[in-house]
Amino acid sequence: MRYRGKFLRASYPVIVVDPADEGQILEDKWRAWYERESWKRLVFHCYLREAQVSMTTLTNPSMSYSELSLPLPEARELWFAKTAQEWKAVYLERRVGQSKRPPSIGDLLRDIGLLAMNQMRLDVQYAISIYLHGFWNLILEYRHLSSVHRSRTYSASVHGNTNIVLDSRHQELLRDLQNFRLLTANWHDLSSTQENLVLNLLLMNTYVSLDDLQLFSGKEGEEQARRIYPILQQWAVSPEGRRAIWHAGQILRTAKLFPQGHLKDFYAVGVHHAALALWTYGIIAKATRRRELIQQQQQGQYGGLLENESIYLDDVEGPVLQRFWAHGRERPVIRGPVLNAEGQAMECSVEDPRACMELCQDVLRANFGAAGQGQQHGQGPLVPGGPSSSSHGQGQQEVLPPIVENLCGLIKQLGNAALGIGLA
Repeated sequence: MRYRGKFLRASYPVIVVDPADEGQILEDKWRAWYERESWKRLVFHCYLREAQVSMTTLTNPSMSYSELSLPLPEARELWFAKTAQEWKAVYLERRVGQSKRPPSIGDLLRDIGLLAMNQMRLDVQYAISIYLHGFWNLILEYRHLSSVHRSRTYSASVHGNTNIVLDSRHQELLRDLQNFRLLTANWHDLSSTQENLVLNLLLMNTYVSLDDLQLFSGKEGEEQARRIYPILQQWAVSPEGRRAIWHAGQILRTAKLFPQGHLKDFYAVGVHHAALALWTYGIIAKATRRRELIQQQQQGQYGGLLENESIYLDDVEGPVLQRFWAHGRERPVIRGPVLNAEGQAMECSVEDPRACMELCQDVLRANFGAAGQGQQHGQGPLVPGGPSSSSHGQGQQEVLPPIVENLCGLIKQLGNAALGIGLA
């Protein structure tokens, strides 16, 4: 597609439809538009898949937003028109007063306001997805530079100071995502659960390096895990750490809203990444609390630490959230999709990493009717072939997709590892 020029705007000249167009002239314009739109949607489909692979593996995608100057996909009603006359009617209705070409992904990354200005002529839900996946490239570029300079917003660099340029870029990324959230806040019918999950995954990645989390989980051995621990210690007590686990909790919240049987593939990987952030924060927070308790006991203070107010990370934003971000005195808690005997959602503190990981598994399994009702946390999750209850309450169970089953296995390993980690 790159060799044939399908990434370039020049391959998609504007087709002008006149109200007087009829017969073969109209038919030819419709078919020409449809062929170009087919190529356009194929390009962006590949781009989305490339971005998802990149988010999963933390590798550079082979397609860049900078080379995609082609216009964004046009309105879905145009794409699904069954006749030339139907296409013409929709085209004239949605193009009224529009003289410029539809924006490209680069245009949106420069000015997200163009999405609202072109709402009538674009496939808005598709454009939102393209924008979010394209934004990942910006975050990845920032993470690469941070890695080279060994700079984190929540810790001092190796030279003892912060990198002003990288800090400024970090603030720009957060501002752009916040502007996007404000713009689309009321577009409930245009922003699906998939886009909301990707948005929170992007926000989580702006507050923590997934590479750091993977190193701490043992990706490159115990020595690298110990090397990264002091950096993540600073992260866990910083506002960035608390914001990161808030968005991890929001990923779980969105995942529980997925249509039955749809929480798979890349979106299941997003749940795994959220679980990894919660696990890391929980391990470090638990060790910190234990250390504070020992210090209190050594000083003759045997009253222990006071139990603070809980904040549910998988709830909607509330007044306590700003206090949690700023000071972190609240106790972060998540809730699972499984109900206990009293009909309430089972919950656990993030500082109980094993139980937390079991709840994350429940979120994945419940989407396929495979989460056990009344499961006692601490005894391990139910296996796919074991007793389970369908979310429809009919007692039937569904087989987990291989990727979901594998991710549940990885999350379970994290939970088991939490018992054996000793941090001196």
